[in-house]
Amino acid sequence: MKKILIIFFVLIGAYLLITNLYRIPGLPFGGNFEDSVQVTNKIDEIEIDITSISTTVIPENRDDVKAELKGKGKVHVSKSGDTIEVTYERGFLNFGWFPFFNKSNLTVYIPEDYDHDLALKVGSGHLEFDGAPMELNELSADVHSGNMRLENLSAKNFTHNVASGNSRIEKLTTKNGEIDVSSGNVTVDNYTGKLEAEVHSGRLKATIANLTDSIDASVKSGLLDIDLPDDADFTLKGKANSGYISNDFSLDDSTRDKGNIEGKHGAGTHDVNIEVNSGKASIR
Repeated sequence: MKKILIIFFVLIGAYLLITNLYRIPGLPFGGNFEDSVQVTNKIDEIEIDITSISTTVIPENRDDVKAELKGKGKVHVSKSGDTIEVTYERGFLNFGWFPFFNKSNLTVYIPEDYDHDLALKVGSGHLEFDGAPMELNELSADVHSGNMRLENLSAKNFTHNVASGNSRIEKLTTKNGEIDVSSGNVTVDNYTGKLEAEVHSGRLKATIANLTDSIDASVKSGLLDIDLPDDADFTLKGKANSGYISNDFSLDDSTRDKGNIEGKHGAGTHDVNIEVNSGKASIR
C-alpha cells in the first residue's frame, strides 16, 4: 500500500512539474506575461474572460489595458491580431481542487474613451463593471455559473447569454439587444432600445426606460416580466401555449382568445410580441 501511495505522489509531482514548466523563469520555453497592453487604433476588441475569481472592470483615463491581481493565480494580458485578451489562471497548486477557497481579486483597467467592441465572459466567478459611462460598438456578455453586474453602458449592438448564472444590468442603451437566459436569472433596469429575448427555464425581468423600438420575446418553461412606461405606444400580440400571459395595461381593440391576447395602447407605434410555452409572461 505504501509503494502505491509513493508512486501516486511521484506521478502527481511529475505532472505538476511538467504542466508548470513555463512558469519557471530562465527556461528557454518559459513564458513572460505582461500585465498591460497598449490600445492602438488597430485594436477592434477587448476580451475579458475570467473563471473562479472576483473581477472589477474600471474605465479610466489611460491608453492601455492593465490588469492587477491581488491573491493567488496568474493573470495574462495579451494581444492577438486586433484583439486584446485578459485571462486568469487559478493555478493547480493553489486551489484547483477547491475553488471556493479562492479569495483573490482581479481589477482590469480599460481606456474610458474606447469605443469599439467589448466582450465579457464569466465562468464560476463574479464580474462587475464599476459604472463609469462608456459608448461601445458591440457589447457581448456571457455568464456561465457565475454572476455579472453592468451599469451605465451604451452600444450599437448588445448580446447577453446567461446559463445557470445571474446578472444585473442597469442603465443600458442599445440599437439592437439580444438576451438569452437558460436556467438563470437576469434583471435589466432602465433599458432603452430594441429587445429580442429568449427565456428557457430561467427568469428575465426587464424595466424599459423608454420604448423606442420593438420587443420580441419567447418563453419556454420560464418567467418573463416586462415593465413598460405608462405612456408607451405599443401594439401587443401575445400567444400562449400551455402557459399564461398577463397584462396590466388598458388596451384598445383588445381581444383575448384562450391564452392569446392582442390590443393597442396609445398610438400602438411599436410591436410587442410575446410567445409563451409552459411558462408565464407579465406585461405591466
